[in-house]
Amino acid sequence: SDTFDAKTLAAFGLGTVQSFVSALEALGTKPARSMAATLRQRSPLMLHVVLAHIRRARGMRLADELRMERDMVQHCFDTVHLARSGATSETVEGIRALAIDKDYQPQWNPPRIDAVTPAMVEPFFVSPWATDQHPLKNLA
Repeated sequence: SDTFDAKTLAAFGLGTVQSFVSALEALGTKPARSMAATLRQRSPLMLHVVLAHIRRARGMRLADELRMERDMVQHCFDTVHLARSGATSETVEGIRALAIDKDYQPQWNPPRIDAVTPAMVEPFFVSPWATDQHPLKNLA
């Protein structure tokens, strides 16, 4: 069967990206192996950022969550916090690999899930704008 069972879904409740990818691989079912393979093809950095985003957003008001998402989008293109130019961001690299060169071989930085550190993830959640200057400051 190609459907996700309770064990497959439970893997996503584990504490870290590495733990749920490893758990999916260990299950050995076709859907779990397929999901693990898909996750391993994605940007390791952005897998960690998305997991942190989901966890932070759980208790937020919608307006605050939308402001956080706007901040993250800014950081996806302006990656000075990673000592990179926007041209070498994960977002631009993904676009290059899938739409421009179509080589389907993104060169993620860092290249492995276990190489991502909290210091790489945390800046995605620091607003580049002062509260009174945020583009979504008027959301209630």
